[in-house]
Amino acid sequence: MSKVPMHFIGFLSNVDDSISAFDLGEGTSIEKWSQNDTLPFLKKIEFHWGTRDTPLVFDSNGAPSGCYCVVKRNAAEFEATPQGGGVIRFDIPEQIHRGVQDKLRLLRLFKEGNVVLGYSFLYHDQGEGRGPRICNQLREYPIADGTIFKLAPEEVPAAQSFITSTSLPFSYPFLQLAFDSFERSYELHHNELSFLSLMIAMEILFKPKDARQELTYRVSRNTAVLLGKSIDEGDRIFKEIKSLYSKRSKLVHTGDNTIISQADVLNLRRYVRESIKEILRTQMDKKTLLELLNSCGFGQRPWEKTK
Repeated sequence: MSKVPMHFIGFLSNVDDSISAFDLGEGTSIEKWSQNDTLPFLKKIEFHWGTRDTPLVFDSNGAPSGCYCVVKRNAAEFEATPQGGGVIRFDIPEQIHRGVQDKLRLLRLFKEGNVVLGYSFLYHDQGEGRGPRICNQLREYPIADGTIFKLAPEEVPAAQSFITSTSLPFSYPFLQLAFDSFERSYELHHNELSFLSLMIAMEILFKPKDARQELTYRVSRNTAVLLGKSIDEGDRIFKEIKSLYSKRSKLVHTGDNTIISQADVLNLRRYVRESIKEILRTQMDKKTLLELLNSCGFGQRPWEKTK
C-alpha cells in the first residue's frame, strides 16, 4: 500500500501574539490561521462537541480575523487503502499531541498564563479542493482558568531556552508530583480547590520526611531560603508563605472558602512555579535539598556559587 502524509493542527487558547515567537522544535511551528483556513476544523468541532464556549478556544487577541494554531506538517504517515481511508497505529496521535503539549506545559511553568491546546487534529489533505480529511481528534476542554499567557519581547529568549533545555517528566518523582499539583490548580473551577492543590505542591517540595510539627514554619522557612536572594527578601517571603499557610489551615478546619481570593491563588502559584524552577537549577534530590536549606540562612544560596 502507498504512504499518505498526515498533518497535525492544534488550536491554542489564552494566548496573545507573543506565542508566535516560539520554536517548538521537530518541525512544529505556531501560526495564525485565517477563519477560512480553520473553517473545516471548526465544523468538526461543532459536529462532535457543539458550539457552546467554542470562541474561548479560538482566541485571536481581540481580532476576529484568525486564531493561533500549532502546526506540524508531515507529522506522520499512514498506509492508504483502496477505499480512500488509511491505517494508522492508535498511539501515534497521542504521541504527537503529547510532544506538543509538553512544550506548552513548560511555558506555563515559565510564566503565569493558562496556555491550552484546546482541540487538536491529525488529518491529511485530500487535494482538488476537497479539504482535509480528519483521522483523529483530541480535546482538553472545558477551560477553567482564562488567564492569558503573554510575554514581553525581552522575555522570549529566556522562555525559549527554558522549553528547549527542560524535559518532562522530571527525573525526581517529588518534583514531578509537585508539578502535577501545580498544573491541577489550572483545571479546577474554584479558588479554594486550586489553592489547596498548590499547597499540596508546597508540602511535597518542602515538608521534611516524617515531619509532624511546625509544618508552617518548616515550609515557610525552606521556601524563603530557596528563593530569597537577600536577608530582607527571605524575611518577606517567609512572612508571605506563613500567611498563606495560615489561610490553608483556616480553610481546612472551618470550611470557609471565602477566605481564599484569586490573588491568593496567583501569589501561591507564583511561589510554587519559582520553587520548582529553582529546584531544577540546583539538580538536587529532596533529601539533599532540605538538608542544605536547613543549614543555610536567608540570602545565602550556596548552590549558586558552585555553578
